[in-house]
Amino acid sequence: MNGRLWLVALVACVWMAAGASGDEVARAGGVNQQDQEKQKNQKKRKNVVRRIRVTAWFDKQFLQDGTAYRRRAKEFRDWTRSKLRVEVIKRLKALSATSHQAASADLDKLVDAGTISDLRRYWIINGFTCTTTTAGLPALRKVVGVKEVYVAGPARASRPASRGTAVSFAVAGKPKFDPARYQHPWYIRYLQADRAWKELGVTGRGTLNVVHDFNFVYSENVTGNLYRNPGETAGNGKDDDGNGLVDDVHGFNFDQHNANLTLVPVGRGGFNPRAQHGFMCAAIICGTGAKGRKYEFGIAPEGTWTGVIASGRLEAAIEWAVEQGADTYSMSFSIPGLGEYRSHWRKVMEHGSFCGICFVSGAGNFAQQARVPVQMRTPEDIPAAVFAAAGVQRNFLRTPFSSKGPVQWKTRHYQDGRVQKPEVCAFNMGLPQLWLDGTTRPAGLNGNSFAGPMFCGSIALMLSADPDLLPWDLQQIITSTATDVAAEGVDDETGHGLINCYRAVREVLRRKAIREGKDPKRFAGRQPGDTLDIESIKRKLKSSKVEVGRLQPGGQAARLGVKPGDVLVSYHGRKIASRRDVLAAKRKAIADKAEKVEVVFSRGGQLIKGDFTTAAIGFVPQVVFDDPTFK
Repeated sequence: MNGRLWLVALVACVWMAAGASGDEVARAGGVNQQDQEKQKNQKKRKNVVRRIRVTAWFDKQFLQDGTAYRRRAKEFRDWTRSKLRVEVIKRLKALSATSHQAASADLDKLVDAGTISDLRRYWIINGFTCTTTTAGLPALRKVVGVKEVYVAGPARASRPASRGTAVSFAVAGKPKFDPARYQHPWYIRYLQADRAWKELGVTGRGTLNVVHDFNFVYSENVTGNLYRNPGETAGNGKDDDGNGLVDDVHGFNFDQHNANLTLVPVGRGGFNPRAQHGFMCAAIICGTGAKGRKYEFGIAPEGTWTGVIASGRLEAAIEWAVEQGADTYSMSFSIPGLGEYRSHWRKVMEHGSFCGICFVSGAGNFAQQARVPVQMRTPEDIPAAVFAAAGVQRNFLRTPFSSKGPVQWKTRHYQDGRVQKPEVCAFNMGLPQLWLDGTTRPAGLNGNSFAGPMFCGSIALMLSADPDLLPWDLQQIITSTATDVAAEGVDDETGHGLINCYRAVREVLRRKAIREGKDPKRFAGRQPGDTLDIESIKRKLKSSKVEVGRLQPGGQAARLGVKPGDVLVSYHGRKIASRRDVLAAKRKAIADKAEKVEVVFSRGGQLIKGDFTTAAIGFVPQVVFDDPTFK
């Protein structure tokens, strides 16, 4: 989605630049000819019928008005999540069947007349999507039962259907989970997920986590927990379970209508941050260890995951997730400027929430580009049904680019006004990298794309502890057990605080025991160390060094023979212990008008010296602290 919006903006910029160039030619001479060309082009543009993508709602909805979510949550507060899922799916499908039957004659006429095309019916929202023109909107509004019509944007160019290649991974026998078998990154310790594994025996087992992204690559660290649709046989080219999707074994590409989720491959010895975005999200949620490797990245390492690609068919992807019994739905993307169409996104996810899915997103990376209340965009700005995680650095300070709340809701359908966001915070800067060959780098991942999956993995632990936990109860538990890292209480930068998996899971187990008539004492009350000792960790982070991360091929560091893992000791005579030191040293060298600067690295106690210019050093710096990255 972001890519499509960016492409539209880029095309618009190119078109405007071309127009300016034409004006310059006209001023230079040949004005009459230029004017004639302009008039012809304007006439052509007027005659072009612009096709748009629209979404229509019927008048009967499970959540009828803009305040229905919280009202109906109270109505179902004594239900279990499994019972609620079954009942709401039944009601949504019944409403959809009734409305579509009543409207079918009108819709068929519009299709036959060419007024609309690409008609797709949905039940997660009682309505449909189609392609039409501005002139076709009045006819759509006259269809029996239609109450709202939203313009989603320009219609996408039609592409020939492509089957693609459906990957298939055999079911591998996994050894019993042992928290001591692998080393885990610092964020797992700081969120106290490992304590939930060791002391409470809760590891994410039994949960299905859907990752909505734009490309997926695979390694043993994520294929061990990859979901297998029980109704499908991989690679046979058939729709075995009759849901209209061929080979949707491990997920589905709803944009291309095939099971190919790897659009941009990555070599096993390489790292491509954009192409591995979905891979890293999955690894953080529930990545496993791999044979012969010593690292495990997943917060819920016994959960399962599956991927979906759905830039233009959100409704279909969420319907599929509901039908597969998904527990969480992770969305590490952010879309600005949807206007009234925000209401559609919100209603779809509110209905999905009542179907038992916990929608999760990062808060966004736009604090330095946009003002409140639009720093948090869609879907992270959706109240109640979507849980958003802001980002903090490893030292618990807010990340400068992390979007802040509150958000504003004033659409025709939703009149909440200002709404508190985000719910909690996790980590989003200087995170370790996992490469496809199983090797790691201690830092290099930045962005709220990864704070969201941490939230998602934490929720998976909670739902593993109690599969019948309702979404609104889950939200109350995870916010009330969070650890303050900023202003006391809830704030617009870090929400209720840093996620505390251990306390959250204990509270889930306490409430479950009460519901089942068992003794909750084991999980009641506070315990020593159940809240992170932030000051102790900060002391460990005061001593640091800068290691060489990813090298720039042909850069100054590479030409000197520097390798990943080498330590940058000094630059222009200044000792280096942080990124800030590197920037300060470079500024000093430039101020001194130094043509050459001495740069010193160390490797195993041996110094490597070189004379650099003040241009880019040629590597991604990684800050290594006394508190180890993996432990």
